[in-house]
Amino acid sequence: MADLRAALGHALEPAYRVEREVRPVGNCRMFVALEKSAGDSLLVKVLPGPLSLAVDSGRFEQEIARLGRRLQHPGLVAPRSAGRAGSLVYHTRTFVEGTTLRAWLARHGELPLRRAVEVLRDVLVALAHAHAEGVAHGDLKPENVLLADGQALVADAGILGALVQALTSDGGGAATATLCAADYLAPERRAGQPAPAPRDDMFAVGVLVHEMLTGRPPAGNPEPLEEVRSVPAWLAELGRRCRAPEPSVRWPDAGAALAGGSWPGGGT
Repeated sequence: MADLRAALGHALEPAYRVEREVRPVGNCRMFVALEKSAGDSLLVKVLPGPLSLAVDSGRFEQEIARLGRRLQHPGLVAPRSAGRAGSLVYHTRTFVEGTTLRAWLARHGELPLRRAVEVLRDVLVALAHAHAEGVAHGDLKPENVLLADGQALVADAGILGALVQALTSDGGGAATATLCAADYLAPERRAGQPAPAPRDDMFAVGVLVHEMLTGRPPAGNPEPLEEVRSVPAWLAELGRRCRAPEPSVRWPDAGAALAGGSWPGGGT
């Protein structure tokens, strides 16, 4: 850890100082860095070794900068920068005080219905902006849904696509797959489709809906959601359509799913 922390510190100098390591997400180690002048904090996510070796870090930096310009929405935690620390590649975003949907589910289990609907709407609104900008998330899962100040924020949108663009060989596709949690991957992604698309994200949304309302992701052929818990018919249908095995049956993007929901208070 000391060697990696020192390498990150050197890469982030002189603007930032690495403060601490935080709990990793999957195969990625994560650190918090503090801006020396303004005091703002960055979350620094370090890619695993095999993936770092397969990535053109210069191209990845360019893709991350492009994402940061396109994903300007209050519901998205946009990427800030990327670089190389020794042999490992990293990317950064603003550090958000709060918790993740994963941590909340681990502590409490299923969400109250009203809160689940609020989180779902926040996620869809954020994804709708990304999809309108031509950016698929590619790795939507509870770890990338941040709960802060009563709002759900979506982090790491587009990172997987940026990595796919920056791979130096076709063999790196298997390395990017190690970042993703299989439960949230659409069947076509599990079958080897490397580049993410909005319909893939909608599959992950359907898994999130089921998990928020039951406390666990669906497995095998789960019972219909309305037989497990009392939920509005529109919400059960939204989740079911999102999780359809055939991409053409799913909502084409988050904007379409938003338009199809019966949201409390009306509108989106």
